[in-house]
Amino acid sequence: MLIDYHLHNHFSPDSEADTRKMVARAIEMGMHEICFTNHVETHDKQTGKAVFDPKEARERFKAIKQELDEVQAEFPQVRIKFGAELEYVPEHMEALAQFVADTPFDFILGSVHIVQSVIIASHKFAHQLYQKVGEETAYLAYFELLQKMVAWGHFDAVSHFDINKKAGVQFYGPFQPEKYKDQIRLILYAMKEKEIGLELNTKCINNRCHEIFPHPTILKWALEIGIKHFTLSSDAHKIEDVSQHIQYAFDLAKELGIPSLSTYEKRVPEPHGI
Repeated sequence: MLIDYHLHNHFSPDSEADTRKMVARAIEMGMHEICFTNHVETHDKQTGKAVFDPKEARERFKAIKQELDEVQAEFPQVRIKFGAELEYVPEHMEALAQFVADTPFDFILGSVHIVQSVIIASHKFAHQLYQKVGEETAYLAYFELLQKMVAWGHFDAVSHFDINKKAGVQFYGPFQPEKYKDQIRLILYAMKEKEIGLELNTKCINNRCHEIFPHPTILKWALEIGIKHFTLSSDAHKIEDVSQHIQYAFDLAKELGIPSLSTYEKRVPEPHGI
């Protein structure tokens, strides 16, 4: 079963993609189920930083759900789920927890993009941190935030687990997860306790770090520790990127011994054997 559980359309502050064209592309790529996971936060146009306005988010996600229901009726060939991607910003988390509780999502991703007030996921801004500090300082700070996000726990799967390497490889060289094994395994153990899943994200296979998120070594540790739920995602913001390399992610999951992929409905996971 091929799934793409991380898509951004024109309702996301970082995408202008037409929903129907994205769905048509997913069908063309052989997907059986997809999930739109638009950012809950908007982005400050000057700094790029996340801004959460509960009223704005409620109105926007109500419109998203309405559009997805309309598009689902037009494209019965693929199941379309209603999701979101949350940014870990400590001062937002209480309000985000209430927003999540009030909104009928099928699936929620949790993400860390900002470390020491720098958007490390953006090559436009990442140098502001990576040129100032060494690899260990930057990467340990990222994993500390990831651990805090998992402890908060109001989401279903960690998105792009080692996104620190996306821009980091240009400053520090190839990412070596073994150097951060203790920190990473602590996060994975916490995820297991909370039954939080892990996505295989293909966004940077063609460029930047030229690797899947997370590194296969991290996927092996996740299996050893007992993570139960895995999803596949292209993290597409453009039509041409929809479901790109999903077959590769599926094959890798099978090769590593991941027994199943999970789909979600009303935030309840359903495993499907590979």
